[in-house]
Amino acid sequence: MTVRGTTARAASRVRPLWTAPVRRLLRPRVSLVFELVAVAAWIALIASAVTGDSHDGDRAGASHHHMPAPHEVHGASVSASASASVNVAMWALMSVAMMLPAAVPALVHVGTNSLRWRRRRAMATFAAVYLAVWIGYGALLLAPAQLWARLPEGVALACALALAAAWQLTVHKRRALRDCHRSSPLPPSGRRAVAGTCRFGLRQGWACLRSCWALMLVMAVASGGNGMLVWMAVLTGIVITERLARTPRRPTRLAAAVLAVAALAVLLPDTAWRWY
Repeated sequence: MTVRGTTARAASRVRPLWTAPVRRLLRPRVSLVFELVAVAAWIALIASAVTGDSHDGDRAGASHHHMPAPHEVHGASVSASASASVNVAMWALMSVAMMLPAAVPALVHVGTNSLRWRRRRAMATFAAVYLAVWIGYGALLLAPAQLWARLPEGVALACALALAAAWQLTVHKRRALRDCHRSSPLPPSGRRAVAGTCRFGLRQGWACLRSCWALMLVMAVASGGNGMLVWMAVLTGIVITERLARTPRRPTRLAAAVLAVAALAVLLPDTAWRWY
């Protein structure tokens, strides 16, 4: 009877296999606030794309009737500096949406290795330094944006995709991705803790930039187009898969193949798809 009772209790403790992912999902996470920030950035970008498409439709109707653009009517009412500021702000929002999820393991490392009373501040400091690297890269990248805007439609995007596919297969990509998985010891408190968190954020940001600069170049070229959200979703999936995979070499090669096929698809004229 005792054996039966022990067997019954042991059987009651056995849980279905599908409950393990659910329990991990519902477990309190130290990075939950930053994950919600990334989700909010995605919502803002989707809303901006939807309203932008409606405004583009209005502008298309106006241009069909040969209506001049607002900046042509009012002259200096829309300055180049204001336009650049808007572009950098949009890039910052895209960086939060696309790159902050890839930094979740590093954020967890900072949170679990910091004192409880300064945990949130340490994680916010890391996120600020990490995102500052990407925002600085975006500011440099968007400065010559008018150069590729003059190229024929699809050429700049196809070249960026081909460059990203080639970069995926280089040894420099593998080294940078390996550096993204490295952690760093953090001092517990004081100025040394702040300096250590900043160094870790800068190191992670630089490693991630070396790994994903070509992917974000594709995003810079594709931003503002009709398929911007599609490109964002694809590139974010590639970045997160490479960052979270235990053996990232396989997803890296798969991403290279996907990017190469996308480059060829972009170059094909619309008439090549009409037979399908």
